[in-house]
Amino acid sequence: MYQSCRLPVTQSMVGLIVAMSCAGAGLWSHAAYAGETGTIPSAPVSATAAERRSAAYQRMLRLLDEDRPADAVPAAFEVVELTRELEGDDNAALLTPLTNLATAQLRAGDLLAAGNNYSAAVTLVEKHEGIVSPQLVTPLMGLGRTYMQAGQFVQATESFERALHVNHVNQGFYNLDQLPVHDALTESYLGQKDFEKANFHQESQLQIMAHRLGKESPELLPALSRLGDWYEQTGQVLSARLVRQDMVRRIAATGGENDPAMVEPLIAIASSYRQQALQSPVADPMQEPETLFPMSSVVLRKALNIVDQQPEPDPVQRARVLVEFGDLYRIWGKRNSSGEAYDEAWQTLSGDEKYAVQRDGFFARPMRLFWNPPPRIYPASARNLPPGSKLESGYVVVRYSVDAMGRVSSAEVMESDPAGLIDQSVLNAVRRSLYRPRYVDGAAAPAEGLSLRHEFSYRIEPEAAPPPDVPDSGRPLSQPDSDSRN
Repeated sequence: MYQSCRLPVTQSMVGLIVAMSCAGAGLWSHAAYAGETGTIPSAPVSATAAERRSAAYQRMLRLLDEDRPADAVPAAFEVVELTRELEGDDNAALLTPLTNLATAQLRAGDLLAAGNNYSAAVTLVEKHEGIVSPQLVTPLMGLGRTYMQAGQFVQATESFERALHVNHVNQGFYNLDQLPVHDALTESYLGQKDFEKANFHQESQLQIMAHRLGKESPELLPALSRLGDWYEQTGQVLSARLVRQDMVRRIAATGGENDPAMVEPLIAIASSYRQQALQSPVADPMQEPETLFPMSSVVLRKALNIVDQQPEPDPVQRARVLVEFGDLYRIWGKRNSSGEAYDEAWQTLSGDEKYAVQRDGFFARPMRLFWNPPPRIYPASARNLPPGSKLESGYVVVRYSVDAMGRVSSAEVMESDPAGLIDQSVLNAVRRSLYRPRYVDGAAAPAEGLSLRHEFSYRIEPEAAPPPDVPDSGRPLSQPDSDSRN
């Protein structure tokens, strides 16, 4: 049943779906092994096939653990070949070896071969165990990840959705094994710019956990924190704040109003007010910076009070809140208050050398607090293109300095491609950004020789062609008089 596809590894991934039809028909790929296979010891030739397979399997695991996937591919291929020799060409025992081979190829960057072998594994399961076998989930997930790396988000979604369906058929709607599938679907829908469905697959995980543990279970806190992180990462500031406020409520209900577990969600709430203040102005006075910055300060004050009321306040946690105060005041324009908060945070972590790593994490280099990022896609009209549309890649490299007040100075473009396309936009964004300054020996200090590389995608719009009846000179074409038509 199994034959060699031997598809060229240089084939464009745009044709990945067509190329995979070979694997979908039950064929699997011998393709492309990278690495110096001659340096990897194999089992003696005199050993039995089973012994050689076991040795190859252990070698594959070791190489994958060492993050050497290209070297692991030949070992994984040997396991497949020996399994065929022992079990036959058309045997369900090939499922795991094929999947392992595909995984090694995927990690090695051979997307075409990986897709072929994942597809072959799917076909094998369908033939021997049926179209809803739980054994389908792993190769379907691998196939979806292969499509994701190829930028084929629609096909990736189809694989992940099928994996989720198989999971539900076999384990029901509220099992915990489906959570990684929801994460994968989140990524594939983000690739399609379908933010509503991406949100659904994150929010559904909390619903699954609540159904399993109970809506008020303290064990829901990690799931709530994870959802809050998702909202923050995707710019959903208000939703993130609501989740963090729910966390604070739950912690206070079980641990009291001074439970130190409240500090991190309180910091996140304060940060959400700060982020909201930096967004585009709105008509609601309650969402103006003059209102939101003080609200952030109040929440941070509560967090600091909780830390200070502990029998043995955690210096790292205290410094964390103080740094947040410094960042808030820096953005708010209160330079003296900002400097005082940073100074106190530095001193808090300088009393014991064991806190040097955390102190350096806050102050060893300038930390950007605010900037209005330049476009990731140029021009603006190209941002509405459907996923998968052809865009070129560009970049701009800017060198700059940050003074002791956290302001950018002496910014200049060092390199760009294409030259001059969005250089000024990137340069302006860097100049207007604001930083937490680095600290040296307890004092804010300037930093020079910093660089930023901004990568973007672009499409040059073709110039509009002149109307067909207007020559290059701009004069209308001469028209024949009525008599000449006869």
